[in-house]
Amino acid sequence: MNYLQSWNIRMTSFTILLLFMGVFSIANVVAHQGCQDTHKGEMCPEHGVPESECVLCNPAIKNSSYEELLKKHCEHNISIIECDGCRYEVGAVKVDKSILGEIVTVENVELFDIEVTHKATGEVGPNRDRFVIVSPRVSGVVKELFVDWGDPVKKGQKLAVLDSVELGEVRANYKKAMAMVRMAKKNYSREKTLYKQKISSTKHFLEAENAYEQAQIELKALKEKLILMGQQEGDIQDIAEDQVSSLFILSAPFDGTVVEKNVAIGELKDAFAPIVTISDLTNLWVWFDIYEKDIPIVKPGNKVMISVASYPNEQFEGLVTHIGVTVDEKTRTVKVRAEVDNRHEKLKPGMFAKVLLLHQSEKTNSLPVVPDEAVQTDGQEHFVFVPLHEGLFVRRDVTLGTRVDGHVKVMSGLNKNDRVVVKGGFLLKSGIMKEKFGEGCTH
Repeated sequence: MNYLQSWNIRMTSFTILLLFMGVFSIANVVAHQGCQDTHKGEMCPEHGVPESECVLCNPAIKNSSYEELLKKHCEHNISIIECDGCRYEVGAVKVDKSILGEIVTVENVELFDIEVTHKATGEVGPNRDRFVIVSPRVSGVVKELFVDWGDPVKKGQKLAVLDSVELGEVRANYKKAMAMVRMAKKNYSREKTLYKQKISSTKHFLEAENAYEQAQIELKALKEKLILMGQQEGDIQDIAEDQVSSLFILSAPFDGTVVEKNVAIGELKDAFAPIVTISDLTNLWVWFDIYEKDIPIVKPGNKVMISVASYPNEQFEGLVTHIGVTVDEKTRTVKVRAEVDNRHEKLKPGMFAKVLLLHQSEKTNSLPVVPDEAVQTDGQEHFVFVPLHEGLFVRRDVTLGTRVDGHVKVMSGLNKNDRVVVKGGFLLKSGIMKEKFGEGCTH
């Protein structure tokens, strides 16, 4: 055998090996058996890759290669993906099922177009629709305090008890007015009966009727005054049964967290002076500025990715909910507000934030996007792991496109129906390398 024949045999074997590893597709090898100039310029117009390699337009390319992989037997006459010593040759790795879901996580591939249209700096702030400064409607001395900074509270929970002389006086007057109404009603009923019997005069009857109406008006006025002082209907009804008290309770209007406390026990607080501030920290606002020339790129509903110095390796997703209607004359910028879910409570009002405004749209020519962590490298090549069946994964070579803060476009190698390993890929890669340099097949 001469040198040229030996070289051709070696190159053919190497090409077959790369074919089963997914580096070359069958269609690609066939396409290049002849003159390469014949297919020069045959590019997929939608996805920017060679037509023969576009699995989005021709999913049969990928399916046929993997069907052949499942049928392939190794030199030990068993399925190559089941052979502990040979499966690494085709980029397959087997792991214990117990680590699935925790150490190794598999998710569906998402298809969408995504691009950064604006970068900005901003500040995390409270959601002002879920933010309240709790204050009394009447002056009083703080007798008890039930919450402190950072305490979670529930709707209706007691925050503080105050003692108000002014409120006590109105309550006493209300109780007196109730007694006056009862007396006036009793007198009116008696005069009405006597008048019908022509025993009492018209003058006495009208005087009793007027006194009863006046008593009712006075009682109603005092009730409205108590409501203005922050008393609830139940509190007012209790006045008739209980002894007159000057104490009143401040309660939380909704679920949230105490973010500020401006009170001490024994302190005299004026009407409408802040006692505590409550904010719902499970949903926050992030404010950032855009220049007036960039206003057309921002739309309500745009997705934003937010990062803060406290968690440099994490990003928090939000949506644009408000775009300012005026331009700052000095900075020539417009305020934009994004709303972000903060049930993890990692974001804090006042944090400095970096904001990436993203434009996302569902299109027929959209490309798969996967997390950066899902992509592994082997020299100059990039690949992901896809599950064959439970506990068994195989390497899938991919061509990458634009990276967008934690995510990357996949130009070829994946399609919408694929599932990929998004967490634990490096462990699978390490498993292949271990088998590759191990002791070989145990069969």
